[in-house]
Amino acid sequence: MKEYDAEKSSIYTEDSNKFKRHFNHFVDKSSKFGLEVRGIQPVTLEERTHGIGALLNIASIWLSANSTVLTLSTGGLGPSSFYLSARDSCLTILFFNLLGNLLPSYLGTFGPKLGMRQMCITRYSFGYYPVILVCLLNLIGMIGFCSLNAVSGGQVLSAVSNGSLNWNVGIVIIAVIALIVSFAGFKFLHTFERYAWMVITVMFIFVAGCAGRHLDAIYSVPFDPATPGAILSFGAVVLGYGMTWAPLASDFSAYLPPETKSWKVFLCNYIGLNLPLISLQCFGAIVQVGAMAIPEWTDGYDQNGLGGLLDAIMTPLKGFRKFVLTNINAQVVLALGISSNNAPTIYSCSLTLQTFLPILLYVPRFLLSTLATGVYLPIAIVIATRFQEALNNFLSCLGYWTALFGSILIVDHLLFRKGNFASYDISQWDNPRGLPMGIAALIAGLIGCGIVVVSMAQIWWTGPLASAIDSGGDLATELGFVVSGLAYIPLKYIELLIEKRINY
Repeated sequence: MKEYDAEKSSIYTEDSNKFKRHFNHFVDKSSKFGLEVRGIQPVTLEERTHGIGALLNIASIWLSANSTVLTLSTGGLGPSSFYLSARDSCLTILFFNLLGNLLPSYLGTFGPKLGMRQMCITRYSFGYYPVILVCLLNLIGMIGFCSLNAVSGGQVLSAVSNGSLNWNVGIVIIAVIALIVSFAGFKFLHTFERYAWMVITVMFIFVAGCAGRHLDAIYSVPFDPATPGAILSFGAVVLGYGMTWAPLASDFSAYLPPETKSWKVFLCNYIGLNLPLISLQCFGAIVQVGAMAIPEWTDGYDQNGLGGLLDAIMTPLKGFRKFVLTNINAQVVLALGISSNNAPTIYSCSLTLQTFLPILLYVPRFLLSTLATGVYLPIAIVIATRFQEALNNFLSCLGYWTALFGSILIVDHLLFRKGNFASYDISQWDNPRGLPMGIAALIAGLIGCGIVVVSMAQIWWTGPLASAIDSGGDLATELGFVVSGLAYIPLKYIELLIEKRINY
């Protein structure tokens, strides 16, 4: 098992040139200052964290990561993009979250048993080389997610600063705070997330209190009866938000001891995901309807998106709303809350990069976090003016590929490994010949992609299966999950026969 050592890494030899010697010194100093240089190597038993606090940290990560303005924006798509009433939006949010969050909650139970990050665990189904494609999709998803989150944060910071802070500066503030948190690594990330959700929750309580005075106006907005197509398409967006955590799930549970009960890990994951997602997405749907009925809210939304809407809702608090949203004119409260989503995502992004290009295993993880931030910052600035459209299309597509990935991992674990974690030879985590070929998983995923294409419903494409439903219903996530899992079964048996024959 390879362990990264800042002092003895194999890339630093006595014959190193001047650059390498300086870089070696930089890494050593960084480690001493508390920056995490450790990468995707399996977590040893000595490094595991015991106690109920370590287990509850998992729930707090999900609470903080999802208690953000982006979660509200997602709920608001129900009324604004799919023309669902507040009631129909909330029922859709409830059902599809309870369904979709089963996947990341279950995959998160693999972390304590194996001590590995999610993309490394994926090698045991997809193989050493095919997993590169999975990593690429995961990187695209995480970069896009961070971009959208930074945009939503930039809008709010701009709104509460009376325009003195433009969207782009707000986006940079969110990105920098998230990067600093991810720099420090797993332990500090847990500490940060443990308290960040409390701060942002207080802010949302104030917003909800102000919005409550307008419930009559909100529920008086007329809507046509919900169509199956609208419910399924909005459901695909909701699934895409929660399920996108599946490729990261074990990244945050790998430090738990292997004797930790899987049901406890699952429960912490499931509650930690559902509590903020259901409550805040429902609240987002309600205030979005309010933006259609209350002129002041409409003006705020038109000027600064959801950020302007939140600022308009809190107008009754007058000057105090600035304190609630900005923490003494510095926008720290809200920036910290929004960054609590990007921080763990960027942390996992650096780990996925090391699985994507194994040579990066010898690059300190915090440098990869910097690279990821440098990529998503300009993307966020570019899509800021088309936020609503980007959010709708992107979240649905995230759910598509995540469903295929998750289905294959679950079938492989439950059917072919009989749910036995001892069947994973951890010593082979970085050995291509000690891992499956991965051809079965790759082909099953491609078959699933074919089903996704014919059953998806987007502005730019509606498949024939989706068109058969009234108003075009998006079934791609659900059908992709089922078909890819079923296709994997015969393909895996064939792969096992081939491996046995050639002694792969």
